[in-house]
Amino acid sequence: MKNLLTATFLLFFTTAFAQDEQAGLNKWYVPDHVKLQFAGNIGFLSAGPGYISRNKTLETDLLFGFLPQKYGGDALVTITAKTTYSPWRIPLKNTLNLVPFSLGFYLNYTFGPQFDTKWPSYYPKGYYWWATSFRPGAYIGGKVGRDIYFYNKKKKAELYYELGTYDLLLISYVQNPKYLKPRDIVNLAFGLKIEL
Repeated sequence: MKNLLTATFLLFFTTAFAQDEQAGLNKWYVPDHVKLQFAGNIGFLSAGPGYISRNKTLETDLLFGFLPQKYGGDALVTITAKTTYSPWRIPLKNTLNLVPFSLGFYLNYTFGPQFDTKWPSYYPKGYYWWATSFRPGAYIGGKVGRDIYFYNKKKKAELYYELGTYDLLLISYVQNPKYLKPRDIVNLAFGLKIEL
């Protein structure tokens, strides 16, 4: 499983940087960027392609993640669809730019026989309302970026952070505010985005 995930990451990065950038020939389905993310409730490491809107405020990503057995009890593979809205971009000196605020949502799916999309029939209807394989979540964050040169081509690279949570943690906090603190339900993720 680890070899499959490694091969997937290499495929994304290899095809991303090997694209032919002849003027006007980029197809709509060719990703605008790739991301590599550490943590964030979508895997220990996640990577995948993404797209950005014409006005550069909305990003949509598809990330494949992996959580090693020593950190999660089981070796887990995930797939996550993310959408991030960043309304402001502040240019700084030396091709640096700052995005002080981003807001995003994601839907994560975890593969494995121990995860269900619906509860087995031996539970009474309505006993559990959530699926164990799907987790919707939300996050806020920011990023800083700059122009870099890769194989003599100018690209944009950004480092980002996200503070997030997901549905079950948020509901547990609302139902138990005396026992849970915000730090108990919030996670921190770091990532790298490279323009293609």
